[in-house]
Amino acid sequence: MRSRRGKWIAFALVFLLSCAAIYAFSHSNVTQKHQGDLAQASVQAYHITRKDMMRKISLSGQTVPLAQVDLSTKYAGNIAAVNVQLGDVVAPNQILLVQDTEDTSLTLQQDQAALSQAAADTKAAQSQFSSDLQRAQVDYATANMNYNRYVILKEEGAVSQKDLDTMYQALIVAKSALDNLQSQNVGDTPAVIAEKYAAQAKASYVVDSIGKQLTDMTIRAPRAGVITYRNAEVGAMAAANTKVLTITDTSGMYIDCPLSEADVAAMQVGMPVTVSIESLAHTYNGTITYVSPAMDPTAKTYIVRITLAQPPATLRGGMFAQSSVDVLQRQNTCFVPKDALSEQSGVSQLYMIRPDNTIEIRTVKTGLRNDDYVEITEGVSDGDTIATTNLARLKNGTAVTIEQETR
Repeated sequence: MRSRRGKWIAFALVFLLSCAAIYAFSHSNVTQKHQGDLAQASVQAYHITRKDMMRKISLSGQTVPLAQVDLSTKYAGNIAAVNVQLGDVVAPNQILLVQDTEDTSLTLQQDQAALSQAAADTKAAQSQFSSDLQRAQVDYATANMNYNRYVILKEEGAVSQKDLDTMYQALIVAKSALDNLQSQNVGDTPAVIAEKYAAQAKASYVVDSIGKQLTDMTIRAPRAGVITYRNAEVGAMAAANTKVLTITDTSGMYIDCPLSEADVAAMQVGMPVTVSIESLAHTYNGTITYVSPAMDPTAKTYIVRITLAQPPATLRGGMFAQSSVDVLQRQNTCFVPKDALSEQSGVSQLYMIRPDNTIEIRTVKTGLRNDDYVEITEGVSDGDTIATTNLARLKNGTAVTIEQETR
């Protein structure tokens, strides 16, 4: 009995010792693992320095030629000549297309004859009026002299009162005829002559109008460029206001880029930019030459125009273009990469690297933001260093090895 009891006691002691050994071993592994986590972690670091915080604004759009001019017939008529083909380079004032002008030329000659006739009528009216005026002046002077003579004769009893009245009536008629000629003036010109001048001017306007029509039936290049559209053949009938040719001026190129209200305020005319053209795999220098003063009511954006300097001949309208502008967001401030900031429940924290290369988790206050950086207004100082990678492994007191440091 005593032997059996001793065996049970020995077995219990062995069991208890085994459990104690297992617990001690497990606790030791957990402690070592926890200490290992605190002891080492490789990170990349960012050295905080107070400097200007910049923001990158992206610009994108399509290349647009300097000018594209559609040329249309102003009047109906057959096409007599087409002097250009698609792709031809043209110079200003070069003759591109000519319509048949035979009918218009005949009309012009007819109207010129009518103008000559109107000029002759004006000259004849001037001569006739001058003659009528002189005759009326002579008739009035004669009637006045006869009347004065009859007054004297009446006083002497040589003529009767009836004879004197007859002379007076002749004087009144002559005076009325003279006054009629002298009072019918338009300004300083007699009405009958002014009427002829008006008819002559009207005929002159008709001649000028037909002459202008004759000129417009020859279409000339309004500027230098390349023929990029041609819809005209010799002998075809072209109706009035028919588009027949297009000139595209590629000597200059610009890009219209839509921007939001938040970004357009930073844009200034004269800013230099570098534009990337994807299809040509090349970049070109340009300048911002226009910033829209008003929002497009449909797109709710503002237009910023970039003009390219010395665009190559390989550049075509409609090519996709990209650019960006760095603008000042805040002067002389502290900011950190966005990925370095931990934000939970409205609390922002940074993983500060102390001089002994251990981590201190610090709560900070943030300010302005952009695509890459966040301004820190409270909680850091110029010269501090923070961890930017491997943040999930970092805790207060974790020792770190800095693989790479940026500023």
